[in-house]
Amino acid sequence: MGTEQGKRTRPWRLVAVAAIGWGLFTAVVLHIISSHNPVYDTLSSYTVTDRGEGMLAASVLSLAIGSLAVLGALQVAGVPLSKTTRLLLMLWSLGLAAAAVFPASYPEAPDPVSGEIHLYACLVAFLSLPGAAISLLEPLRGRQERVAVVRAIRLSAVAFGLFALSFVFVRLSEAGIGPFPEISDAFPIGVMQRLLLLADVVLLGTLLRVATRLESAFDGRREFGRVAVQAGHAAGVQEHHVVVGGEVARPFDQRGGDLAAVHRVEHHALGAPEKP
Repeated sequence: MGTEQGKRTRPWRLVAVAAIGWGLFTAVVLHIISSHNPVYDTLSSYTVTDRGEGMLAASVLSLAIGSLAVLGALQVAGVPLSKTTRLLLMLWSLGLAAAAVFPASYPEAPDPVSGEIHLYACLVAFLSLPGAAISLLEPLRGRQERVAVVRAIRLSAVAFGLFALSFVFVRLSEAGIGPFPEISDAFPIGVMQRLLLLADVVLLGTLLRVATRLESAFDGRREFGRVAVQAGHAAGVQEHHVVVGGEVARPFDQRGGDLAAVHRVEHHALGAPEKP
């Protein structure tokens, strides 16, 4: 039975892991071969590079594809996804794709329109993923997986806050205001942006693990209910007498978001025994 559990999400999980892994690998290679400074240069600046041109777009698009596969795994696993959750996960993926297609604008390759689209696409993406995870907390209430999701959300929120501060400090530093050049050096925007990206990848991995664990749990309960029904037939118990709180056993209650379990089995004899 163990080999059968999780088989529905397996294709989605493989695509998600392969795409996200390839995206990270491509980004690492780009950092190695490019002469950019990863401490102070943002990832967007790698669109204009001496070596590895086009690798940033390929990396981000690969991450977007992997994110859509995570959404597919959650859906196939039977995790209760609201319209808000689906929309936010799709906005995260579309934001990444738009940021890859429309690069940032730099003096070496000026394109103000593309730069504006890139900026807002990144903003939408980085806000949408934590929002999608937050919208999953209520359906996961009472389950152990919720704790892991909360921790990943907090990590992402802290990383986003640090990146936002570093972004503001850079803007104020460029304007020559007060001590902000020194403060900006203490909060290098390149490091903060990469921490944010890694935090979001951790959040994606957490969501993927939620899909895997919940599907396995659903499959286990479903198998248990099937065995209980078969045992009931063998004992002369009618199938509709195997109930869950007064209802027929089923693997998942979409209304309550909780796993259904066979709380009791009511045995009704098919007929009273004859007296000798």
